[in-house]
This record gives sequence, C-alpha cells and structure tokens, in this order.
Amino acid sequence: MSGFSYPHTCPLIDKEIGRAKGDLTTYARDLLRSYNIEISGKEMLLAGEELFSALSDIFEKTRKTNEDMRTEAHEQIVALEAENMELRALLYCQRIAS
Repeated sequence: MSGFSYPHTCPLIDKEIGRAKGDLTTYARDLLRSYNIEISGKEMLLAGEELFSALSDIFEKTRKTNEDMRTEAHEQIVALEAENMELRALLYCQRIAS
C-alpha cells in the first residue's frame, strides 16, 4: 500500500476562503445599497471584513475537520498495512508447514 493518495486540500480551502471574503464584501455592499446606504470603498471593505470575521470560525473548523479526516485515514492505512503484513506472514508460514 502506498498510503493515502489524495492531494492536500488546504490550498483549495485557502482559495475558497479568499473567494468567500470577496463574495461577502460584495454582498455587504449590495445589501447596504439595496437600502440606499452609500458607503465608501474603505467602509465597504471593512463591512465585508466584519462579516467574514463573524464566519471565519466556520472555515477554520472545516480545515480542522479536513486535517482530522486525513490523520484518521493515515492511521487506518497504517493499521491495515500492519494487518496485511501479519496475514502474509501467516500465509507464508502455513505454506512452509505444508
């Protein structure tokens, strides 16, 4: 067995976090404009940052879950590789004995 062969997803998570930050900033701007509230670019960025900050814990929990799943997959693979080796050794011993 060669281990858990799936590319690391943190770069993808980071990319999506950046995208979400931009989307939230745009959403905050559009929401404020829908109420006829005009704000400066700086204020718009601040509103987006505040909205993102309120939700950023969700992204970090997603990252942590991803890391936990990867660790668990690795541990299961190691256990299966050990079991595989034991079974092969047992088979080998039985072949020699017969």
